[in-house]
Amino acid sequence: MKLGYRADIDGLRGIAVLAVVFAHVGFSIFSGGYIGVDIFFVISGFLITTIIAREIQENKFTLSRFYERRVRRILPALAVMAVFVLLASVLLYDSGRLTSFAKSLLATMLFYSNINFWGEAGYFDAPSSLKPLLHTWSLAVEEQFYIVFPILMYAIHAFARKSAKLILGIIAIISLVLAVYAVNNNDATSAFYLAHMRAWELLVGGLLALNIFPVTTDPRINTPLGLVGMLMIVAPIFLYTDQTPFPGFSAVLPVLGTAFIIYSSMTERSLAGKIVGVAPLVFIGQISYSLYLWHWPLILFVEYYIIRPLSGLEIFLLLAVILAISTLSWRFVESPFRSRRFLSTRQVFAFGFGTMVVIIAGAGIVYRFDGFPSREGSTPLVDFLDKETTNHYTACAGVTNGFESCLMGDKSQPPSFMLRGDSHADSLRRAVERAARKNGTSGLFTYKLACPPLLGVARDFSSHITAPCNEYNEGVTRYLAAHPEISTVVLAGRWSFYIEGIDYKPEESSDMFMMGFFGEKPHVARYEQVVEHGLGQTIQTLLDMNRKIIVVSPVPEIGYDVPSANFIAARSGRDLNEIIAPSVDDYFARNQRTLAVLSRLQEKYGIQVVDPWTALCVENECRVTIDGVPLYKDDDHLSLFGSEIVSIVFEPIFAR
Repeated sequence: MKLGYRADIDGLRGIAVLAVVFAHVGFSIFSGGYIGVDIFFVISGFLITTIIAREIQENKFTLSRFYERRVRRILPALAVMAVFVLLASVLLYDSGRLTSFAKSLLATMLFYSNINFWGEAGYFDAPSSLKPLLHTWSLAVEEQFYIVFPILMYAIHAFARKSAKLILGIIAIISLVLAVYAVNNNDATSAFYLAHMRAWELLVGGLLALNIFPVTTDPRINTPLGLVGMLMIVAPIFLYTDQTPFPGFSAVLPVLGTAFIIYSSMTERSLAGKIVGVAPLVFIGQISYSLYLWHWPLILFVEYYIIRPLSGLEIFLLLAVILAISTLSWRFVESPFRSRRFLSTRQVFAFGFGTMVVIIAGAGIVYRFDGFPSREGSTPLVDFLDKETTNHYTACAGVTNGFESCLMGDKSQPPSFMLRGDSHADSLRRAVERAARKNGTSGLFTYKLACPPLLGVARDFSSHITAPCNEYNEGVTRYLAAHPEISTVVLAGRWSFYIEGIDYKPEESSDMFMMGFFGEKPHVARYEQVVEHGLGQTIQTLLDMNRKIIVVSPVPEIGYDVPSANFIAARSGRDLNEIIAPSVDDYFARNQRTLAVLSRLQEKYGIQVVDPWTALCVENECRVTIDGVPLYKDDDHLSLFGSEIVSIVFEPIFAR
C-alpha cells in the first residue's frame, strides 16, 4: 500500500529543525546540529522529484504550476520575516552593519544569498552573529537547484527516459566529488555555500523518489534499515563539531541516513517511521519552515542587544517566543497561502512580484544612503574604524621582491625601519607611523593577511590567501638582506591566536574555538613550539643581518564586535566598558603561553618587547572605548583611534 501523507517525513523535518535551532541557541551537546540542513535537502529533493515525476508522467507538468507552488510555499513567510528583520536592523545596527545587511537582504529576496555570504567569507568579514539573514543561504541553494532541475527532468523524460536514474546518479557523484575535493583543499566555504556542491544531497532524495532501489514491504529489510538510518542522523548531531571537515564525506552519513529512513516507510510505516512520526515531532515538522526562518534572527538580535551570553532561563524563554512566533507564522501566513482557494495563480504571481519589489526597494534605499550614518550623530563611528588612511598615511608603492610596502613616518628622511607581520601589524600601522613621524624617522610597512612573520613555517590558511605565507616571508627577508639601511625591524602578529587556536570571550573561552594553526583541532603545546621555533628563526636571521629587533606583544582581545556592541550599548544608555572590557588578569590568562614564548625569546636573543596593552589597560580594565569611541574595529583589531592611543608605547623605539 502506498501512503499519502507521510508523518515520518514531517517528523524528520522536526528533527532537522530542532537540531539546527538547538545548535544555534548554544546547546553545546548539539554541536553537529548544522546537519539538519542536509536532512532538509534530502527531504526536499525527494518530495519535489516525486511531484515532478508524477506530473510529467501524467502530462500535467508545467513550469508555471511548479513555480506557483514554490511562491506559495516559500515567499509569504520569508517576506514577513524579511520585513521584520529590516525594521529591527534599522533600529539596532550602526550604518556600516546596516549597509552590509541591506546587501544581504537584496541577495535573500533574489535568492542568491548563498553566493553573497560565500563572497563575504573573508578574513575581515563581520562575524555570523551580525548577519540576521545568514540562514537563508540554504533557501537560495534550493531555489537555484529548482531553476535547473525541473527543466532537466523534463528533458530527460523527453530524450533519455530510460537513463533518468543513471544521468541523475552521475550528476550527484560529480557534485559530491567536487564538494569532497573542495573540503580536502581548504575550500570548505565553497563546498558549504555553493549549489553545485550541495546538489548531490537533493539528488539523493530525487533518486529515492525515482525508486533507484526497488521498494520492498519486507520488515526484515525496512526495520533494520530505518533504525540504522536513525543512528546515521542522530550520531552526527551529537558527535560532529565545528572542526569536522564538512560538507563532503562527513555529509554522506546524515544524507544517506535520511534516505534510509524515508525508504524504510515507502509502503508502510516502519519502526523508524513510527518513532520519528510521533505527534510532537510531526507538529514541529509542520511548522519547521517558519521555525527555521524565525529562529536565527530572533536569537541573533537578543544576544546582540544584551551583549553577553544568555542564561539558561533566558534561553528557555527565547525558545518559547521563537516557537510561538513560528506557530503564528505557520498558521496565519504559510497555511493560507498554500491553498489554491486563497489566491488565484495570477494573484499569487502578482503578490510575489509586488512583495519582492517593495522589500528590494527598501533594501536598496538603505544601501544607497549608506545605512543613514546621520543616526550616529555628527561624527559617524565608521570614521574611526575602517576608513583608509590619508595624508601622512598613504604613500604605498609596489616592491618587486614579492611583497608590497608603504612608506611611513617622516618621509623627508630615508627609511630606516620596517614594520611587518599579519593584519595585527596593519592595525598598528598608525601607532608606529605617528611615533616615527614625531621623532623624525621614516620606515616601511608590509603585511599579509593571516601570515605571521615566522620563517620556516608553511601556513595554508584558506582560499582567500593568495599565496603561501612562507613565500611572502622569504620575499621580505630577501628584501631586507638587500637593504642594510633598514636597521630596525618591528614584528607584530596575532600570536595568541596561532598558539592557542581560539577566539576569546572571558566567560566562555573554552567554547570559542575558531581555527587551529594548521586548519585542524589545535594541539596547543605543539603550536606553541611551532610559533616559538618560527619566530626564533626569523629573529636569528635578522640578527645575522645585524638588525635591531622589536616584537610587539598581543593587544587585548575582546570576543565581541566592539563597534556594533558600542552602538547598541550607547543607544540603550549603557557603558560598553562595564559590560565587556576584559580585566588585566583576563589579558594575562588569555596570553599566558604567548607571553612566556616572548619572554624566552627575549632572554635568548636580547630582543626588545613592546606592550600595547599598557596604553589600553587602566586600573585593571582593558578599555574597549574611550569617551564613546571604539578602540577596536572588530573584536581583536585596533581601530585607527585605538592605534593612535597606543602610539605612545612605540615612541621610545625611535627616540634619538
